Amino acid sequence: MQPLSVYLDSSDFSDLSNPKSCTEELTAVLRQLKQWVSEERIVCCFSGTHLCEMAPLDVAYSEVAESRANLLVELCGRNALISLDRLVAGELKKSVGLSANLPLVHSTVGNWYPDGVELVLPVDKLEIAAEIQDVIQSTAMGRTQRRAAQRKALKGGKPRPAMYASILANARSGSLDEILEKYPMRPEDARVLSRYAAGDATAKEAKTAFEESLRDPHWMMQWIGKNGALINQFTSWIRGPAASMHKHMNAVVQHSATVHRCDADFGTTLAYSFFSTSERLTQQDKLLQGIALRMSMELLKHDASELSVSSIDKDCPGLSVGIRSLHSAWWSTTSPRPRSPKLSDFPDGLHAMYALYVDIFRADTFMAPHIAKACNRFGTKVVSKLAHLPSAIHTLLSTRGR
Repeated sequence: MQPLSVYLDSSDFSDLSNPKSCTEELTAVLRQLKQWVSEERIVCCFSGTHLCEMAPLDVAYSEVAESRANLLVELCGRNALISLDRLVAGELKKSVGLSANLPLVHSTVGNWYPDGVELVLPVDKLEIAAEIQDVIQSTAMGRTQRRAAQRKALKGGKPRPAMYASILANARSGSLDEILEKYPMRPEDARVLSRYAAGDATAKEAKTAFEESLRDPHWMMQWIGKNGALINQFTSWIRGPAASMHKHMNAVVQHSATVHRCDADFGTTLAYSFFSTSERLTQQDKLLQGIALRMSMELLKHDASELSVSSIDKDCPGLSVGIRSLHSAWWSTTSPRPRSPKLSDFPDGLHAMYALYVDIFRADTFMAPHIAKACNRFGTKVVSKLAHLPSAIHTLLSTRGR
């Protein structure tokens, strides 16, 4: 029988890897999870959203981030869920008839990263001779000296054998500092890229080496910790939109509070009219449909204006669960005594897009009921407290005869 798939909350990796927050109860939870993983009764999965949230906001926190990544690797190995762009694109392809099936969401080789990531690598046509000329031209030598240097290094527009031998030797054993600073690559993989630049490895080998580094969350956290200037680039795709939506929702909360005060002062029922269940569902449907149409154009270059809300719910289940969970959670801020929106709510909505694709899904106490309601039709067990996770897993294992 297939092991249960378990998706932990980002905070779980923090709590379980931090000696200060890992209580005796949580230590027992971690011990049990490790045992089930070793017995292959469960498979813990991670996503790119996990890695982005784990990335340190400052180099000073890199050690803590690395501890979280170490635990992620220990529990999940390379059991990843595909990136959100691939997930949504795959669902939309099914919804518009470009595919007969939903995307394969689980990856056992750690393919968490988005499409096109290899484009950041210089694996296009190599021009070693042009590079040599550029270096010579950039020096302070005079014209005569530069021409002499070019004749010594090049012949017929190609590196002379001695020059090429020097380039090749450097690629095989020289410094990797420049590559390691620019690309998130393990030293052994960076060596392949260096050899490729010298014509000693193929473009396919260079791309494979790069992807092998990306598949290693432990290395990713190490690299991010050493390259503080690049941290914001790595995390901005989550934290930027989160900050924008957080600001918008705070404005909604303030507007809601004003309406509720008016009702209390004048005996009106404006809040009921503005924030009723029917209005919530209407706005939620509009949001889901609007996002689906926009994502179809961005990811597929396909006009999906014919898609109905029901077809999106059916054929884009991950997108549906994520959007409906987040909207439902933030709509609750319009109640008379709301819980204020948090920056973490937006990535929680992104995590929720994976909920239906796993057996057990961890979410915080605020988001859990909204996610559970949105993915109830898929049978996923949503667990609101980390301490309750072993019990939920044990129950599901028992019902499956394990």
